[in-house]
Amino acid sequence: MADTKKILIIEDEKALLDSYAELVESAGHVAMKAADGYQGLDLLANNLDAINLVLLDLMMPGVDGLEVLKTIKNNEDKYGKMPIIILTNMTSESVVKEAFNIGATSYLVKTDLDYEGLVKELDKFLG
Repeated sequence: MADTKKILIIEDEKALLDSYAELVESAGHVAMKAADGYQGLDLLANNLDAINLVLLDLMMPGVDGLEVLKTIKNNEDKYGKMPIIILTNMTSESVVKEAFNIGATSYLVKTDLDYEGLVKELDKFLG
């Protein structure tokens, strides 16, 4: 498939990581999985031109999603430029605002999300 995209999923909860990966793959894309922010940044740096979009959880041990987002946006020469969709249950207005200020492309609340909603969001940014 010529329009197969690679999506990096950074999520520390293994069951969610696996289910998002399944969802991404069932939508015809390739899922790359990272269990924390450090692993995500590492995968991103080592696959610079291969990753088309990042799904990023905010609440993670070690380095949280906002830090990962900041790191990517402040070092686009190292990590590349791609849509970054925040996928979290944090609904605090200040956190949402901060994520967009840093450079998040979209902000999705896990508990509000269904399969079609996520696939639609992916398609919107993968064009």
